[in-house]
Amino acid sequence: MNIRLNILQRRPGKIIIALILIFTGSIFTINTVLSAAQYDQGDNPLNKIQASPQYKDGKFTNPKPLNMNPSFGMIKKYLFGKEQRSPEEILPQNEIDLSQLESADTSYLKVTNAGHSSLLIHMDGYRILTDPVYEAKISPMGPTRFNKEIPLDPTELKNIDVVVISHNHYDHLNKYSIKIIHPEVSQFLVPLGVGAQLEKWGVPREKITELDWWDSYNFDEKLTITSTPSQHFSGRGLSDRNETLWTSYVIATLDHNIYFSGDSGYFDGFKTIGEKYGPFDIAFMECGAYNLEWADVHMFPEETVQASLDLKAHYVWPIHWGAFNLALHDWFDPMKRVTKAAEANGVRLLTPIFGQVVEYPGRMQTGKWWAPYVPDVTEVTDTNPVPQVEAP
Repeated sequence: MNIRLNILQRRPGKIIIALILIFTGSIFTINTVLSAAQYDQGDNPLNKIQASPQYKDGKFTNPKPLNMNPSFGMIKKYLFGKEQRSPEEILPQNEIDLSQLESADTSYLKVTNAGHSSLLIHMDGYRILTDPVYEAKISPMGPTRFNKEIPLDPTELKNIDVVVISHNHYDHLNKYSIKIIHPEVSQFLVPLGVGAQLEKWGVPREKITELDWWDSYNFDEKLTITSTPSQHFSGRGLSDRNETLWTSYVIATLDHNIYFSGDSGYFDGFKTIGEKYGPFDIAFMECGAYNLEWADVHMFPEETVQASLDLKAHYVWPIHWGAFNLALHDWFDPMKRVTKAAEANGVRLLTPIFGQVVEYPGRMQTGKWWAPYVPDVTEVTDTNPVPQVEAP
């Protein structure tokens, strides 16, 4: 014991240096492992990336500079806030019965949500997935699903026509899920740069199409999917911010037209998309993980409603809520606010539980199923006030 103490006393500087080197090396290793995959210099996909109007000085950009500067107050609130960020009870969800998504008709639209933004869309004979994340824990240090279990066995997914990925954040792009489903997928549509990550996970390049904003992909003569702008950011590690693009999608057949928002703050691009591609039968709209500290990249519920009006959506399905603790608001706050705003603005919401199948325009679930799980008394705070939303 005395010998160790003498060593510490004689060589404190060397020990400190060694600890610093170990810490620095650990951070470097973690960042290397977590950071998004990239194409090698001279690789063909780089040509399209470097030619993109959104790509400047090695990074993708939004049409306007974003305000994303978390304050000390936010850190304090994260550590000591009194919000109920996770439900105290297991929330209801249905085990997804894939047969309920099938139809003998040639014209139909059936959709269910496996949680967060992971939609299963069966539309006029096509099978489409959005941001498939079928794992309970989404990142090494990230949150676990409220319900712990997924309402779907991804190994049962067969003959998927298209998978669309909105961006590379962990709650939207999941290694486990991609590796399981990719043998059953005909085509992956991803934003510029994200294809490198899929290739790293074993997806053949010929099954990947990277899209810039306003690019369209014709699966065949009846199904067209268009990448449309969103206001967000990307990154999977500590040093790869905005090295890949982020996007939303318009998915159109001869009989149906839907919109998938991915993640986005509110911006005038919604009105442009609505004018160019609307109206939409259903708009699947982000509604959760918002805060004034990052209001430019995640919509408040009131903004979700305004964006839906801009898009000319017949029905609005709020997504990106009720699965993970990703923000500083109560877990039920998104739906309390979006239902209030929708009722005030004449917007029709679809509110199925996870795993429940919606059939447009037949079985349209609109009940407030979350209400029994909301505490009777909650502390009123002004940390997530209603933003001043103006239509562009």
